Amino acid sequence: MRRIEELKEIKDRRPFEPFSIHLADGRELRITHPDSVAWHAGGIPRVLLVAHADGSKFVDLTLITGLRVPHSEVAKDAGS
Repeated sequence: MRRIEELKEIKDRRPFEPFSIHLADGRELRITHPDSVAWHAGGIPRVLLVAHADGSKFVDLTLITGLRVPHSEVAKDAGS
């Protein structure tokens, strides 16, 4: 699945750069630490777990429309 490969690439960069996950409903989830986002490594991942100070959210991968790393050359949108 291409989206999870892009997410893993951004999450595993060193030094880590905070990034945003854009969702189909217009929400933006800001990821400020690499351990804030996780998924099941076995099989094909379908859901992300995103942890924030105010709680955790489960995100269906099919609802991700884009990934963005500010101040970086990497900016991924659904069409790319």
